[in-house]
Amino acid sequence: MANQVVFAALIALCLANGYVYGAANTPRPARYTITHEAVFEVIVKENIHATEILSRGKVVIGLFGEIVPMTVLNFVTISNGVVRDGTNFTFDNSPFHRVVKDFCVQTGDFLNRDGTGSVSIYGTKFVDENFILSHRSGGWVSMANYGKDTNGSQWFITLVPARWLDGHHVVFGRVLQGMDFIQELGEIDTFPGTSLPQKYIGILHGYAKEVNPRYDLSPEDLFTGEDIIVE
Repeated sequence: MANQVVFAALIALCLANGYVYGAANTPRPARYTITHEAVFEVIVKENIHATEILSRGKVVIGLFGEIVPMTVLNFVTISNGVVRDGTNFTFDNSPFHRVVKDFCVQTGDFLNRDGTGSVSIYGTKFVDENFILSHRSGGWVSMANYGKDTNGSQWFITLVPARWLDGHHVVFGRVLQGMDFIQELGEIDTFPGTSLPQKYIGILHGYAKEVNPRYDLSPEDLFTGEDIIVE
C-alpha cells in the first residue's frame, strides 16, 4: 500500500509539472536542474576473486529529480541501500556486466549480478516516466529495459551520442565527474561474441544525496561528452 501511495503521488507531481508519461511531444524543459548527486567508487580487477585492484575511479552523476522524479527516487533509494522483503537493494558490489565499445557500459543487477536480474522499489518493474531527456552525447545515464514500461534497477552510461534510444529508454542523469574513467571502462575487452567484460568491473560503494542549492546545467553542458565543472 505504501508503494502505491508513493507511486500515485509521483504521478500527480509529474502531471502537475505538465509531463505526460511516454509522450513523444512532451515539451522540453526550460531548465535542466540537478536535484541530487550520486557518487560511486568503481574498481577494475582481473576477476571477481582477485585481491589486487588494477584501477579505480570516482564517478559522480547528477540527477534530474524535477524532470523524472519517479525514476530518480528509485535510483537514489537503491544507491543509498534499503531492505525490501529480505532483499538488500543496493548497487554496492554490483558489476558492470555489459560493455559495448563506442556505445555504453551497463550495471545495476544487484539480484543476480549477471544482467538477468532487475527490480525496482515500486515492484518488479515500473513505467517509462517520460522521454524528455535525450541521449545526446556521451555521459548520459539511462534506464536499461527489455521493452516498454519494464524499468527496474539496471542502468547504463552512454559513451557516445545515442539518440536512437530516445523514446525507448528513460534518461535520468548525467555524469559530472569521472567520464575519462568511464571511457576507459568502455575499452575493456569482452569475451568473444558477448558484451561481458574479460575483467571484473564493479561498484565498490555508492551513495546519493540531495543537493542544496540545486543548480542548472548550461546548454553547452548538455552536449559535451566530458566532465562538467560545477561551480
